[in-house]
Amino acid sequence: MIKKLNPKHLERLLNNKCNIKLYQEGLSEEGEPLTSLNLENQKCRFVEKTKIIITADGKKVELVGKVILLGDIAPNIKKISGGEVSNVTTVIDGKEVINESKYEIYQASRPRNPDGSVHHTTLELM
Repeated sequence: MIKKLNPKHLERLLNNKCNIKLYQEGLSEEGEPLTSLNLENQKCRFVEKTKIIITADGKKVELVGKVILLGDIAPNIKKISGGEVSNVTTVIDGKEVINESKYEIYQASRPRNPDGSVHHTTLELM
């Protein structure tokens, strides 16, 4: 029998904070993306890992890392199609260090538990 994954195992790894802005389909009158969700100081795990992939149309994309968040950050959004992650904060030797870079969301995934609930949300960044 498959058991539900325990979120406590992931929770102890969430040692960063970040701001997340998710976009919805379409553009505003000024040509800017429409914001559907704006999360501030969200507990996350930020992993920096460079990876180069080639898309189906032959475009080269460099991924610089990923952000892992506990649970479903956007239960009302069916497909996370874009957005940005900024101000990743890390605590090093008791001091908060803020990475002021803005990362664009390339892809998102939401692995599920056997009962259908979302265990965590992963945002791949470029």
